[in-house]
Amino acid sequence: MFGKPKVTPTPEAAPTADLPPRILQTSLLLEGVTAPELAEFCPEPVSLAVGLSEFVLLEGLTTREADLLLQLAATLRRPAAGRIFHWGRDLFALSRRALYPWRGKLAFVSPFQSLLPRLNVLENVTLSQTLTTARSAREVARQEHTLLEQLGLTEFLSRYPGELPVRQYHLALWARELIKQPHLILGVLSGQAEQCDSPDVAGYLLPWLKEYHTNRRGAVLLGGPFLESAHQVADRRLDCRGGRWQEQPLGGRDSRPLIAFLDLF
Repeated sequence: MFGKPKVTPTPEAAPTADLPPRILQTSLLLEGVTAPELAEFCPEPVSLAVGLSEFVLLEGLTTREADLLLQLAATLRRPAAGRIFHWGRDLFALSRRALYPWRGKLAFVSPFQSLLPRLNVLENVTLSQTLTTARSAREVARQEHTLLEQLGLTEFLSRYPGELPVRQYHLALWARELIKQPHLILGVLSGQAEQCDSPDVAGYLLPWLKEYHTNRRGAVLLGGPFLESAHQVADRRLDCRGGRWQEQPLGGRDSRPLIAFLDLF
């Protein structure tokens, strides 16, 4: 279920030569990042490192704030200043052709995203795989049956987005990204229905994310206002207070990072 897609290295995709070796042990590095969208809730430049297989929570943000920050981390927006690296590579420096396979290793999920209304759930969640492989949607679904069943989507695959209950709609957004077997998962969790009409989907997601993390398949970075249910799975919990990230304990656990040398600020 968690097989790693092969990416053919290109000269453009080589790790940045001037980075210290320890940074090559990160899946995500934000270094002094600023953007107009972040200024209101995070006036200080954002610096954050996530290890190759770390599970990190970003708390103290609204759903919209977490969405804006993780869009930058997912290379969907360019920062006004600072640098963003994935696995020691500056993806913004790549050509579109070289960037494509690296974006395929990223999963970005937010409740502000949408499914394609003219495709049914099966076609929506398997779209990335049917476009990049010779497999049919049904073949992909058979191979990823465990994921779809764990997210409670198997009985909804023939339905269209407008026919879905709200919870299944949002779980389909997650399935569409997780089915790519990513090496880095960037997700926004609202946790309550009053937040952009998004239901609590953590109960469906966390067993899958726990297995993903236990098997060290990649890194997870979740942001949002209600992440308490993920404390049992995470390695670190950071809280945005006064525009700065402060590490907070995980209830009843030693929250020391897996990689002790990673800088927080």
